[in-house]
Amino acid sequence: MLNEEKKIIAICTAGINSEYIDTVLASLHSLADSFQYKLLYFNSFSNLFDFEKHDVGESNIFHLINYDLLDAVILLSETFKRDSVRDEIIEKAKLNNLPVVSIDHYIEGCFNVNFRYSNSMSEIIEHLITKHHYRRINFIAGQKGNLFSEERIEVYKKVLEKHGIPVEEERIGYGEFWGGPAEKVIRGFIESDLPMPEAIVCANDTMAIAAFKYLSEAGYRIPEDIAVTGFDGIREALEHIPSITTAKHDYYEAIACSYRILEQYFRGETPEKQHWIDSKIIYGTSCGCEEANTRVYSTLARDLYEQIDFYDHFNRLQIKMTAKLADTDSFYGVFNNLKDYAENFLVDRFWLCIVDDFLSEKKVLSDIIEEQTFKRVGYSATMNMMLAQKDGEWQGLTDFHTGSLLPRLDHILEEENNVMFLPLHVLDRSIGYVALVYDPDKVKMHHLYHFFMNISNALEATRIRQRQQALIDNLENKYVHDPMTGLFNRRGFYQRVEPVYEQCVRENMPIMVMSVDLNGLKYINDTYGHADGDIAISTVGKALSNAAPPLFTCARFGGDEYVVAGQVESKEETKEFYKNVLAFLEDFNENSEKPYQVNASIGYVTGVPNEQLTLDEFIKQADENMYKEKVRYHARGVSR
Repeated sequence: MLNEEKKIIAICTAGINSEYIDTVLASLHSLADSFQYKLLYFNSFSNLFDFEKHDVGESNIFHLINYDLLDAVILLSETFKRDSVRDEIIEKAKLNNLPVVSIDHYIEGCFNVNFRYSNSMSEIIEHLITKHHYRRINFIAGQKGNLFSEERIEVYKKVLEKHGIPVEEERIGYGEFWGGPAEKVIRGFIESDLPMPEAIVCANDTMAIAAFKYLSEAGYRIPEDIAVTGFDGIREALEHIPSITTAKHDYYEAIACSYRILEQYFRGETPEKQHWIDSKIIYGTSCGCEEANTRVYSTLARDLYEQIDFYDHFNRLQIKMTAKLADTDSFYGVFNNLKDYAENFLVDRFWLCIVDDFLSEKKVLSDIIEEQTFKRVGYSATMNMMLAQKDGEWQGLTDFHTGSLLPRLDHILEEENNVMFLPLHVLDRSIGYVALVYDPDKVKMHHLYHFFMNISNALEATRIRQRQQALIDNLENKYVHDPMTGLFNRRGFYQRVEPVYEQCVRENMPIMVMSVDLNGLKYINDTYGHADGDIAISTVGKALSNAAPPLFTCARFGGDEYVVAGQVESKEETKEFYKNVLAFLEDFNENSEKPYQVNASIGYVTGVPNEQLTLDEFIKQADENMYKEKVRYHARGVSR
């Protein structure tokens, strides 16, 4: 717990792109101060229904929760379409002795705040029968097997039975709580051999609006020919023409009730486990009632036009941003370019945090290949805060322990009443998260969803480009280097030296070419084994690379043959290099305690090349000088 006076409450929500959740989040925000609560929102954009790779990546945000910082957890349980994710949060909260309030879904062991859906649905159907005297009433439920869907079917049947109306199963269809399937159900009603219904009761407003649309297109008048009712009280239903008769749920009271439960708990009292919230029936004209006031203008239509304008501006910005983020080869380029699009965060204060190993560049081929198969559940022990802004001012970069969620979170919560955490990922790979101070008047979750996915995709694209470049560099390195000595091979030598040679020709500058041959390699291999032969080969390579100036190119052409070349100022520079090579070998022989000596025959040539002389001719001259040295070496009586 960060604050002894004000309690820290985690709010966990999935699939936050909906009017329902926007309303609940706004209520949570507006009531928090009056209860002295500080809120930490942990939200996935997806409702986790499919739980394929994308949903797995979304769900990682719930692994971020540090229960040691909390005093309680509130779950919008019905938003989680993957029970295992929700149940894991509850289990971890209980292990930390934290109270859990579940809203809109009864869960054993939690404090539950539920709506009296059955009462409201019963009241709507009673209204159709007693007020409008309808007898042929059809019902469109949600998903088959869904708790709310089946509960509303049972209410429908009981009310019909109460009034002596026979229940005909053909008058019940499953619209899955959305428009497309609901239209198919309506088509089935029309094509049925049963008489057309006088009224159609829908288990939610979305299906009611779809039913109105399809019936109207089929030539039926609403409500003159068929009455239609909905459920949930969404804005589109209330401002629909004709207005939809529906039940509006008191989300504000549900949040107030949840806060009161926790208030009782913190006082040491024992709250009731089950709390009920009543809904209010809103009688529109779709059931046949007359509307009290004639609406001159739909505020929904006005707001929709404003949203279209905002979307147009937002989409143009996103296209520009995506292009700009793609036009960089580094992570820091991505973050620097993102600063030009800070307005897309839609808030005055935010933090963009990246897992610590995401930004690291892999240089070794085995690390690159291993990184390709890397998957992360949750987040790294340390996070990198790559962007942070407060009131238009950019904050410094830092890394921090992931368990703290943000650097100086206690100080942040002294200034703010909430922080919201949202995931950054590509498929099931965690990239990090964005934390922001939630303001319901500014934040548009569906815009943030698109924006954050664009950021994630840009970071992943940069990572892939860097990985591809690392693979290319690694393979190029192997392509031009000798694996035993680390020197260039013949191919690498010519790639490096030919441009230098051509420059020396153009600028009339001297170049040095040296030919080196390891003496007695066969003897060492035959007498002491190939492992010692490899040591001798590597030792000559080290002698050359250690003695060579930075711009020299040292190469092993194969077996016991080496070539070195580079631009020099004078012949004295070549002689100095020659002496340093011999000194290295002499030092090795004195200190290696090997039963053999590592020696080399060396020939070199220094001169100013011209267009009539090729690099190979310089090498040939150096070879001839080397062989002269080898003859002298053997003439001195050295047989090995």
